[in-house]
Amino acid sequence: MRTHTTKVWLLSLFLAGCGSGQATNEDGETDSQDTTADVQFDSAVIGKPAKVTASDGLHLRTGPGTGYAIILTMPHGATVSVVGGSGGWYKVSYSGHTGWCDGIYLTPEVGGGGSSGGSTAVSQAIARAQSGVGFSYHWGGGCWNPGSSAHGACYGSCPSCSHSGTWGADCSGYVAKIWQVPGASALTSCSHPYSTYNFYNQHTHWSDISRSSVKRGDAYVHNSGSEGHIFLYDSGDRWGWVKAYEAKGCSYGIQHDTRMAYSYYKPIRRYGY
Repeated sequence: MRTHTTKVWLLSLFLAGCGSGQATNEDGETDSQDTTADVQFDSAVIGKPAKVTASDGLHLRTGPGTGYAIILTMPHGATVSVVGGSGGWYKVSYSGHTGWCDGIYLTPEVGGGGSSGGSTAVSQAIARAQSGVGFSYHWGGGCWNPGSSAHGACYGSCPSCSHSGTWGADCSGYVAKIWQVPGASALTSCSHPYSTYNFYNQHTHWSDISRSSVKRGDAYVHNSGSEGHIFLYDSGDRWGWVKAYEAKGCSYGIQHDTRMAYSYYKPIRRYGY
């Protein structure tokens, strides 16, 4: 297993919000609009399956480097078996072929793959979501310690807010940690790898789905200019009132609450769920 430290720079300062600049009763409060947080994650785990995240597919090569011949191209979303690793490259098996691919385009398959794995992965995600309930809203935050009684505190209205304590998350930091994207990381490892702009417009580790197919563990996201919000669906009317997990705002913190899934939200699903 190799652990990456990736410096994430989100340069679109007006495209990453988590709600509007002011709190609303339903849609929460804005989150950090950029981050330079160090993100610790595993691109793949030797002995376990992983998924291909490259949108145009990932080359399987005869050796660990771009100078080696291409055996075939594995499609986006393909599941591979990871059997070895060297210098950021992983030896994998796919469709009867064994070769090497760049680990940056792999992500651990949560739950071990298959339909039963997806069910297990969702249960684990919901457990992570529940463990964050009661912690504070933290602008640019994305970590909490389930064993700690120190939940932190947020003061004011973000972005002009202040925070005390170590633990807390904003809406996008909360969902990223629940979904374990871009890769596996401890709940106590503080990171903020994505904004609502990323969740709405990109599909590296998730895909758009229809409202009729929404199930527990999926997310609803909206982003328009500097405004955006994301929450995790638990139960309820997919077109109306739902039970949700969300980092709602400075005065609310992280809640398991009832809210409206407005028509301007679109549902997304993490690969493997």
